[in-house]
Amino acid sequence: MSDSRSLVAVVGATGSQGGGVVRALQERGTFRVRALTRDPDAYSGPADEVALADLARPETLADAFGGAHGVFLVTNFWEPGTDELAQGSAAVRAAREAGVQHLVWSTLPDVETISGGKYEVQHFTQKSRVDPIVRDAGFPSHTYVMPPFYFENLAGNMAPQTLPDGSRGWALAMPATPASSTRVRSPTSAASSRARSRTPTWSAPGPTLRPPPG
Repeated sequence: MSDSRSLVAVVGATGSQGGGVVRALQERGTFRVRALTRDPDAYSGPADEVALADLARPETLADAFGGAHGVFLVTNFWEPGTDELAQGSAAVRAAREAGVQHLVWSTLPDVETISGGKYEVQHFTQKSRVDPIVRDAGFPSHTYVMPPFYFENLAGNMAPQTLPDGSRGWALAMPATPASSTRVRSPTSAASSRARSRTPTWSAPGPTLRPPPG
């Protein structure tokens, strides 16, 4: 029996963002989901299908996006040698040429512009430079999604470390006076967590993909 649902192709389907998008779309059931990864043979996720896509090899993207109504696009600054502006531009162009109707681009604020050049945060600013390319590409619909910090990071490369007093927690380097310093400890610490400075909570809505009319 053929599946008449529209197709959404998800870049980075084995990563934190892309993997979460695949799971969310599958739970909703409105779309067929194509997982895009550099190693399709190793994919074991819940997508309906899997295809090769390597942002560092733009020639792989035409087939990856072919037949898709929507594309979720994210780049990985932390991959050695990544040029997010070049990769994002090539992916946007390939998606437009493939006839994609709705592009969801995972971006971040332009810290350099916001701070008047005072701060340089490349993994934010590089993504933001792709925003106008997405806007001007001419997709019938496009969405910017700006995710917050992943809690999963605190169980991985940012997990609590052993502190000098033997407890486990994080040492945060930031300008602060002694009266406003922050000490954060993990739940396994014998001492309770305490903080005398407030930090803002950032949040952003997730992408919404709608089926084409008719």
